[in-house]
Amino acid sequence: MAALAVSTTRARRGQGPARAWADPRPPRGPRGGRRRTTAGFYAVISGSGLALGFTAPITAVLAVQLGASPFMAGVSVASLTAVVLVLDVFGTRALPYLAPRGAIVVGMLVWAAGSFASALAPTFLLMEVSRLVQGVGLALFAAAGPRLAMLLAGPGRVGRALGEFQSAQTLGAVLAPLAGGAVVAVTGGVTGSRAAFAVCGVLALLCALGARLALPAVPASGRPRLSMPALPGLGTRRALLVLANAGAGQGVRAALSLAVIPLVVGGLGHGGAALGMLLTGVYTVECVAGRVGGRWSDRRGRRAPIALGAVCGVLGVLLVIGAHVAQDLVILGASALPLGVAGGLLLAVMPAAVVDLSPVPEVGVSAMRLSRDVGFTILPVVAGALISAGDVAGALWFCAAVLAAVVVCAVAVGETRTG
Repeated sequence: MAALAVSTTRARRGQGPARAWADPRPPRGPRGGRRRTTAGFYAVISGSGLALGFTAPITAVLAVQLGASPFMAGVSVASLTAVVLVLDVFGTRALPYLAPRGAIVVGMLVWAAGSFASALAPTFLLMEVSRLVQGVGLALFAAAGPRLAMLLAGPGRVGRALGEFQSAQTLGAVLAPLAGGAVVAVTGGVTGSRAAFAVCGVLALLCALGARLALPAVPASGRPRLSMPALPGLGTRRALLVLANAGAGQGVRAALSLAVIPLVVGGLGHGGAALGMLLTGVYTVECVAGRVGGRWSDRRGRRAPIALGAVCGVLGVLLVIGAHVAQDLVILGASALPLGVAGGLLLAVMPAAVVDLSPVPEVGVSAMRLSRDVGFTILPVVAGALISAGDVAGALWFCAAVLAAVVVCAVAVGETRTG
């Protein structure tokens, strides 16, 4: 990984990260060594996905067990994303410029500390403080991971890097709810919930150790500092349209998986087991689609996979609407394939389109993080508002309309990949 250190050193000497990142020379050193480093990186990412998602379905449960109301339990779940959003907004000149290995190590250590604190928290208030601490760790990991993936992949492989990063993280996330639920089931009650958070902390510590041992040392680029949001070079109408489209495409995936589909499953009279099986199927397909779609976009461009992903999303939503109307679980199960293809392509390729238009990769990382944060925040809220008004079908048609708009926007913007 000597070339990584060389390229970032050049950036700090004033040649600029864009030129260093586009350096056409492959990393020096034995090919087997590079492969082992890349394999170690994605093993760490998958393990981190497992740790970061391990307590996701248990957080609200523990909050209620510690005395929180259902509303405050929901606030606790959302507070993690809120911290990440704030740090992504004011860290556009900080998070992507940190030394990536150190940021991942520290991020997972902070996540572990928050997990252990939640496991030991005597009150909901202390648990919530621990959740806010975990948000800092998640923000560090979420910015450093994609940047290191792009550096390891080399020039001309942004789609491949982001697709494989997303697939590796999703692979861990597929197993996380099942594993966390199994830990809770062993003892049950508040003791089981605390045990799950403790195990999550151990997993995060192991990921931090793995990152320290397996990842290459890449120096920080520039001088990281907190500031008002700054995305130089992305103020054109075309760039803003790509950012908005990326936020919409990724946000609708979050709205479907977090808000709409769970209620559709519940409306069919089925519980968590059916929902878990459906989402596991969706996320498994996402792992494959993201990996394939990222590589495809490097060869053939971003527009086609983005449009195909959105079209598959529309098809998946139409199947969910059919299941909701017919009260048919089989039709709902059939939606897993198109929804998984849609999620994999949109989560992998849309961020790559944002990076394409960025003058330097660090700006691209900040921009893609912000677009995802905004989409993940706004779209589930809108879908949730429609559902609260008693209009589940309206929420589904809203998601279908957003995905149709993504297709139109992708065609209108044109191809973002050059060369």
